[in-house]
Formats: sequence, C-alpha cells, structure tokens
Amino acid sequence: MKVSLALLTTLCASLATAGVVITPVRQNQVIPANSGDCFFGVTTPQGCA
Repeated sequence: MKVSLALLTTLCASLATAGVVITPVRQNQVIPANSGDCFFGVTTPQGCA
C-alpha cells in the first residue's frame, strides 16, 4: 500500500513539473478564436486548451 501511494505521488509530481496537468475549462474562460488559433480545442486568455 505504501509503495503504490509513493508511486502515485511520484507520478503526480513528475506530471505537474512537466506541465501536463489537465485543468477544466469553463465556458466563461473561452474567448472567440481568430482564424488559425487552436486547431484542436478552444482559445482561453492563457492560450489553447
């Protein structure tokens, strides 16, 4: 049990430091896209999601 918890914690930490953290995008965060913006996904003030 302790080993699996340690592995899960390590995995989460490595994903967070790599910037691979999935955060939900709510409707009030989406802005209109310009032509060619965000081929996949939606445009937010911080970039593509």
